[in-house]
Amino acid sequence: MKLFMRIFLWIMISLAVQFAGLFYANNYLFTSNTSIQTKKIVKSDVKKPDAEIKVPENAKHVSVSYDARYLAYYDEDILKVVNVKTGEEKNVEFDEGVKVSLYKWLPDRNRMLIAEKETSNRSSNFKLAYYDVDKSVKEDIKELDWADKKAEVEDIQASPLTNIIYVKVANSGKRSSIYWINIMKEMKKVDTKGSYMIGKIKVVPHEDNLLYEDLTYHKIYATGSDEPITIESIKTPSLLGVDDNDVAYIGDTENDLVSKIYYGNVKDEGSKFQVVDLRGSVNKSDIFINEQGKIYVNDNLKGIVREFGSGKEYTYQGTFVQIYSGGIISISDGKMVKTQLN
Repeated sequence: MKLFMRIFLWIMISLAVQFAGLFYANNYLFTSNTSIQTKKIVKSDVKKPDAEIKVPENAKHVSVSYDARYLAYYDEDILKVVNVKTGEEKNVEFDEGVKVSLYKWLPDRNRMLIAEKETSNRSSNFKLAYYDVDKSVKEDIKELDWADKKAEVEDIQASPLTNIIYVKVANSGKRSSIYWINIMKEMKKVDTKGSYMIGKIKVVPHEDNLLYEDLTYHKIYATGSDEPITIESIKTPSLLGVDDNDVAYIGDTENDLVSKIYYGNVKDEGSKFQVVDLRGSVNKSDIFINEQGKIYVNDNLKGIVREFGSGKEYTYQGTFVQIYSGGIISISDGKMVKTQLN
């Protein structure tokens, strides 16, 4: 018994010594008298302000690239491109006798497609080219068919996802032809179901497909279907846009005024489309559909763009130009103005 008590006593003394040593080491030996302070470093995201961009009074077809980094316009038949950040201005060069029939910014990069027109005594020759603004490089893509002297390219639609370009050419009698061009520079004329009076065209982002208005019979077709998109309650449909999810937006139109917007996937029948009531009549040229499917209505008289659905209103200065991915572009006192959307 005495032996057990002696062993137990020595164990307790050993544990006490160990605890004392650990306490000393923890509180004195490995401690520091240095006071450590931590400070959160927040990265500054101060954006350099844009340069003051002056737009000539006689400038035509003013538009900005998808991110509004570049502004372009015609000035006395010269295509000018301005870097909005630096104010640097460049002229896009063309061969002698060649003019721009139409240019169109790509929807996701600082590059434009340009329809060049060369006119002879009785006819016109069109050529499609692209201009990479960042690299200042212009290259030819494809020559289009010959057309009459007064013909013009009215629209260019491109899908970077499918690498397909559609070009709409209108002759003097407003008879239109649409050309399909792929990445291999192969070209063919689009079958428009016998209709030569073509209105607005819109590319479907994820498919080799184009929506177009048949102005003769007031119908909207997709190139991948023999039947029009039919919505029973609409007598005169207007093609307003197609978003990044391949959703088409069609206006119920009377005398160019839209009161309701029907929307649905381009593969669906018109009976499956949903409807948005605008609670009034709006000129179809004042309705804008962005890539996410948000509907914006511009009021030129008040200088206000309203986002339908959320009810948000954005007041801009001067004359409305366009809506880009991040905001509104307008011209006030001869200068470009950005108004941010949020």
